[in-house]
Amino acid sequence: MRKRGWLTRGLRQSDVVLTCTFLAASIVQVLWIQPIQTFWLPGSTWFGPVLAFVSVLPLAWRRVHPATAAVVGSSLWWIPTDAFLFLGYVCSVLLTFSLGRWGSTLGRGGLACASAIVSGTFGFVAYDHAEHRLVDLMLDFDLQQGAAELSVPGTETLLGILGFWLIVLCPYLVGRLMANQHRKAQQHLAVERETARHDAIKEERARIVRELHDVVGHEVTLLSIQSEAAAQALSLAPERAVGPIEAIRETAHRASRELRAILDLLGDGGLAVTPDSRGLVELTERAARLGIANRVLMTGEPWSDAPRHWLAVNRIVQECLTNAGKHAPSEKVEVNLLWSLEGLLIRVTNTAPGKAPSGSGHGLPGMAERARSLGGTFDAVHEDGRFEVTAWLPAPEGT
Repeated sequence: MRKRGWLTRGLRQSDVVLTCTFLAASIVQVLWIQPIQTFWLPGSTWFGPVLAFVSVLPLAWRRVHPATAAVVGSSLWWIPTDAFLFLGYVCSVLLTFSLGRWGSTLGRGGLACASAIVSGTFGFVAYDHAEHRLVDLMLDFDLQQGAAELSVPGTETLLGILGFWLIVLCPYLVGRLMANQHRKAQQHLAVERETARHDAIKEERARIVRELHDVVGHEVTLLSIQSEAAAQALSLAPERAVGPIEAIRETAHRASRELRAILDLLGDGGLAVTPDSRGLVELTERAARLGIANRVLMTGEPWSDAPRHWLAVNRIVQECLTNAGKHAPSEKVEVNLLWSLEGLLIRVTNTAPGKAPSGSGHGLPGMAERARSLGGTFDAVHEDGRFEVTAWLPAPEGT
């Protein structure tokens, strides 16, 4: 794919269409309706098309290069002419507004605005003195004679200059105001997103606490009761202690499984997953039975003792399969696991014709928190009709 050059990068189609429309109308004006000439060069019929191109063409770049567009668009305002472009003031308003709205810095925008004001003001003064042949006076080395022939602009010219300043400054200030409001809105939105992310993480952690209280607490209570029964049996009838002891063993194993499932941030359905490859197989097979087609491709040698990493794998894959079932139930999910000595790369992709999964926004922050808790990174993108989740988990020490 060819990269777009500096001149065309970032151009909007609407701006290009507007520029072409204004330019065509201005060319028609200066060639057939009302030709424009400069007082300084009698018979300069070529000046009209030049003025049209220089004044209108920068509109195409008013968003991507607003300062340059404003300077170029106002570069010929200082030349006195016998007529004006019908769309000239519209172009100046659009250029100065864009300078305030999309200008990168206040300094550059202020300089570009000042350049336009100086150019236009000099044009009004030059027009007022056109009958005195201002160019001849500027090129005449007799300064006293030149100063004597010049005069202070009249009231009409001063009012015209004042009106011109308002035409330039008002759109620029409106653009600056809108830019500041947009910047504050973006900052407020970023704060809200970060707050929502932290709230989602807190909610996930609170859910773990609730599960610990409801599930593990219950199992611990059973262990306590069975231990008392076993102790009494051992003291009164040792042969009857086999039953309570076996119950204690089964309860302990069950509590261990429940605890590991809770640490994996159990899904909404309460599916307990095993922190190894078997848990991943259980997840994918269950998803397939529910109608979520998927394929798992594993590259490299999985680490022999990495339960926390397997928990993260199972949690991320489980969430991705759940999202795919909600937002693209008929599309196949590709799960790729790349194990290496440096770390584990998890990439889950599926076709997503519409927008990226939104929902309550708790799934993605939960997966990101899981990756960060292991010192890794997390990213989720939606482009070209595909939704892709990528997580990198560094290898634990001693692997």
